[in-house]
Amino acid sequence: MEVSINPELRNIVYDNIRETAVEERTGIHLSDLIYCSRKAWFRKMGMSPPPTDDQCLLFLTGYAFQAYMFSKEEEVVVLVDGINCTPDVMSGIEVKSTRQSLRNFNLEESKGWKKQILGYCKALNTLEYDLVVMFVCGDYKPPFPKLECYHIVTTQEEVDRNWTVMLVRKDVLEESLDLTLIPSPDCEEWEWQYCENIKMCQDTACWRKKLIKERK
Repeated sequence: MEVSINPELRNIVYDNIRETAVEERTGIHLSDLIYCSRKAWFRKMGMSPPPTDDQCLLFLTGYAFQAYMFSKEEEVVVLVDGINCTPDVMSGIEVKSTRQSLRNFNLEESKGWKKQILGYCKALNTLEYDLVVMFVCGDYKPPFPKLECYHIVTTQEEVDRNWTVMLVRKDVLEESLDLTLIPSPDCEEWEWQYCENIKMCQDTACWRKKLIKERK
């Protein structure tokens, strides 16, 4: 038996994932508002480069885990104040995967996930939500991986406060799109390390951090 790398097939596989991953939603989606405004702007302006191979694998793990955990539901768009919301499971369940250790997980520190869940609480008019997390690396001790489910109870005040922030970010993004004017950078510390648009943000601290990291 002779075994060799098949780069042609590998490229086909990555392109198939990439085609699904870059499917652009119309309008303003909640996911456009919980992370970097510039990233959403670049994508909606058609300026973002295709996802890298590494990013494709991250997309794949998320899609695959959800497909196995819950039967495929037709995507339902809930429109609230001009923001499109598409909960993973309409009964109020969000599905995530992460390489973070289960032992160190804290939803309060996962700001993007928290904003998204609170946004879907607004969309579904509920103060309770469930979160299913596939910890791909478990707690970095065999056996791998591990799965945990969390039940979240929030308050109307917290939901409303989060939604007010989403509306402000929506206004900023819409104005930037209308004026074809790039928004100010507002990404979290970790985002630039995985951002496909980082080379277009050479006016930011994120770009300088990337250069410093590459020189080490």
